[in-house]
Amino acid sequence: MAFVLLTCLPGFRAPGERHETMLFDTHAHFFSNDVARYPIDTAGAREGADELRKRVLTAPSTAEIILKSWDGLHVEGGAGVQYNSTYKTDNRYLMDVCDSHPDRIGAVVILDPQSTDTPALLRKFVTERGVTGIRMTGFPDSTGHYSYLESEAALNVWAEADKLGIAVVLMYLPGRRPSEAALTRIGELAARFPRLPVVLDHIGWPAAEGSPDFGLGAAHHALAASENVYFKLTTINLNVLDAAGIPSDQFLRHVVDLYGADRLMWGSDFGNTKGEFADMVRRANAATGLLNEEERRKVLHDTGKRLFARRN
Repeated sequence: MAFVLLTCLPGFRAPGERHETMLFDTHAHFFSNDVARYPIDTAGAREGADELRKRVLTAPSTAEIILKSWDGLHVEGGAGVQYNSTYKTDNRYLMDVCDSHPDRIGAVVILDPQSTDTPALLRKFVTERGVTGIRMTGFPDSTGHYSYLESEAALNVWAEADKLGIAVVLMYLPGRRPSEAALTRIGELAARFPRLPVVLDHIGWPAAEGSPDFGLGAAHHALAASENVYFKLTTINLNVLDAAGIPSDQFLRHVVDLYGADRLMWGSDFGNTKGEFADMVRRANAATGLLNEEERRKVLHDTGKRLFARRN
């Protein structure tokens, strides 16, 4: 009888039972079907311009939709990542969303790293709109170099982000497979700006391989020594693992062992990756099955909030 009564007490957990971990979603994409107020630019859309426009008009990813999903699934808040597919460098909708919900949503903007105007614009966004990160993405040039990362103009953007104390978020293309060249250059840039948080979307695209290395090659391993480089586990990673039949909990256990849980974070990629948000959360929780409670909390909440919660 004493045990039955005890289990009714608030906060009681049976031995070995895990409590619900509060989440922080570091990778939500927002877009509106109000294309008159927020025009879209579908150039280069991977699904095709017509299909993307149809999706925007019929299945928008608005603040109301995302916050409703967050509220029902223990998501405290998150980062809105500028959706390049729809808005390119026009960050107006994202920042309007963040301004409307400053206690819940931080903004990761996309600006042209090759523009000489970008450092000043980034400073304005950070100081006046509370932006917490800038995202850089693109393909290598004909020589295999990532000029959007390492040109003189781009380095000025890195330097400004370093001064502002915000994160630089990187997604090199083409994705779905690791690039030794990109990862090596990212490690060099991280060493040049050792105080600057550098976040790799989708964990830098590890290959779909199992034990013992789980697709993390030499360049991934070299980044273990770069303490200011962080890694974002997303639903895209989980989809790749599932398709290859690789247990996500074993993969994540290996990644945490390599980098530490305080350098890992979770992001849903909702608004881009198809699927129900509840299923994305379920799969994220399942992936942490081999982590201890402290590691789970860091991956699912603490690391992301520390880097991307909106500033005053």
